[in-house]
Amino acid sequence: MASTTDPVATTLSPAASSRAPVRRWLQPGWPLYVLLTLSFGAYLGFNHMVGMRSSHFSPWKPFVWELSSVIAMAALIPFIIRFEKRIRIDSRPRMRALLAHIAGGVVFSILHTTGMVLIRKLIYVLARDSYDFGQVLISWFYELQKDLVTYLVILLVIFTFREFRIRRAGELRAQELAAQLSEARLRQLTAQIEPHFLFNALNAISNRMHEDVEAADRMISQLGDLLRAAYESDDSVWVPLGRELGWLRGYAAMMAERFRGQLAFEVEVDPGIETLRVPRLLLQPIVENAIRHGLKDGHGWLRVEVRRNGNELHYTVSDDGVGLPEKPLDRGTGLSNISRRLELLFPNSHELAFGSREPHGAVVSLAFPVTT
Repeated sequence: MASTTDPVATTLSPAASSRAPVRRWLQPGWPLYVLLTLSFGAYLGFNHMVGMRSSHFSPWKPFVWELSSVIAMAALIPFIIRFEKRIRIDSRPRMRALLAHIAGGVVFSILHTTGMVLIRKLIYVLARDSYDFGQVLISWFYELQKDLVTYLVILLVIFTFREFRIRRAGELRAQELAAQLSEARLRQLTAQIEPHFLFNALNAISNRMHEDVEAADRMISQLGDLLRAAYESDDSVWVPLGRELGWLRGYAAMMAERFRGQLAFEVEVDPGIETLRVPRLLLQPIVENAIRHGLKDGHGWLRVEVRRNGNELHYTVSDDGVGLPEKPLDRGTGLSNISRRLELLFPNSHELAFGSREPHGAVVSLAFPVTT
């Protein structure tokens, strides 16, 4: 059965077409603009009435005078904005812009005065009264002086508002570029860890191969799992804590194979926090550094604790190895990488500390803010 299309659904009815300008007029901003115009006119009218309280004028007339002036002016402001967009007051040549806006000011005064007088005459007729503008040339010249000042003020407001928007847009763009630069740098620093880890892992496999080929084969399989997990997170800077711990346990299993029977590894995590988003690959370089430099020949005990304290997450990596050297600690690729990433991610709101553990060994503490 062939389908038919209702022409009413694809064409606008005359009534709908007539409502389109009304919908445009009711866009956000216009009702407020009208309300502010009427409020400002009423305020001026009230002040005028108070100033003339001892005169014989009817109280409604000052409101008519002021409201008519403000309404006529408000109706012309959108046209001034469009005119200034075509001939900006800061455009070149300067003389062309100056002459154009002098002419614009005169035209504004003529239209403003004409509109104002017509509104007053109309209201006076409805009130069965008559409005006298006075001698046209003198009265218009009086209005011209005020209108030129008003026109200049409107131009200055337009210029100031535009410059503010341009400057604000520039600031937002600068912030966006800075954020993109930081993000790119973070990705580069995160990616830097993986080759460093890979070279060390391959070196460990090579050493193990001379001692136990089957263990080396298992290490290769574990390394493949780790690399697969790394590609699953792509180049993300942030990962769930559960994935970070999964990577860490996989690395620990590979190192336990490398130092079979010598390395004891423990991980203790507060319950219910594995969904927290954390920076990727912060723990593994610390653990790797502890195994390589703290545990002689991979012999010893290593413990990782992950705790949440309010809005902070704390990593603690401790071992019972040789402890910290007496001279200042030389931070290699992994530790310097972690320090730089923390500075980018959490400026002035993170902690990376190295200490000794009694009776022997070292402790690395790391803390940074997290959100649910």
